Amino acid sequence: MNKQEKRTAREALRQGFTLIEILVVVAIIGMLGAVAVPAYMSHLKEARVSTARELIKSVETALNMYSMKHGGKYPDSLDALMEETEDEDALLQGGITDPWGTDLKFEKRGKKRPLITSAGPDKEFDTDDDLFNIEKKTK
Repeated sequence: MNKQEKRTAREALRQGFTLIEILVVVAIIGMLGAVAVPAYMSHLKEARVSTARELIKSVETALNMYSMKHGGKYPDSLDALMEETEDEDALLQGGITDPWGTDLKFEKRGKKRPLITSAGPDKEFDTDDDLFNIEKKTK
């Protein structure tokens, strides 16, 4: 090997990254992740709330269709909306589970609109994060 070949070989070995350079890149990626992950989680929560509101609207629409077909009466449970008959498809396709995996709660209120409730992110009913199809009066 002549001098030129040795110098080229040494330069090729030195072209890698140093430990400091790698640590700087990892630190920058970590800082970007620290900013991006909370923003992503916030948007994910908002998306689930929007999905739950749309599900409640869909269920309410299906309840109104049921009511029109049955002389203004609402069903005793949401299961009636998912039943197919010989001459009709089910009014509600899919399920009645909110984005957090909890079934919607249905309450008949006489001739008033039924109350449809999602337990919200904490998956517990009768808490502050519940979602409703009507505005509930606070005590």
